[in-house]
Amino acid sequence: MVKSRKPGKQRKAQDQAPMHIKRKRVRARLQLDKPDARLAGVRSVTIRVGDTVRVVRGDQSHGGKRVGGKRNADPLNGKVLRVDSDRGRLFIEGSTATKSDNKEEAMPVHSSNVVVVKIDETDKLRMQNLTADRS
Repeated sequence: MVKSRKPGKQRKAQDQAPMHIKRKRVRARLQLDKPDARLAGVRSVTIRVGDTVRVVRGDQSHGGKRVGGKRNADPLNGKVLRVDSDRGRLFIEGSTATKSDNKEEAMPVHSSNVVVVKIDETDKLRMQNLTADRS
C-alpha cells in the first residue's frame, strides 16, 4: 500500500490498485456454524463463489423497505453466486430487490457486511493453505 497518510491518496491507491490486489481485499470474518478444528486459527478468508455467507449489516440483515421485507426478520443466508472484486461486492443467492416494473433484480452486498458461515471445500489447494500449521 501507499506510504502516504493522506486519506485521498489512500482512497486513490485503493481504487486504482491492480485486480489481483483488489481480489484479495474481498475478505470477510469467518464464523462457522459448526466449529471446525482444522480452521481454529483462521479469522478471516477471501470470499469465493460457493461459500455460504450471512449478511450482518444493512437491509438484507434484518429485512427492510428496500427489499420489501418485514422488520426484525432473520438475516439473509445464502451461497455466493458472483464476486465483483472491482467494487468489493458479492451477489448472494436470495439477495434481490423488486424494481418499479415488478422485475426482480440481483442486489449486491459489500463484503464488509457479511460473515462466512461455511467454506466451499472443493478447492484442495485453498483448504490446504487454510489448514496449514501457522507456527
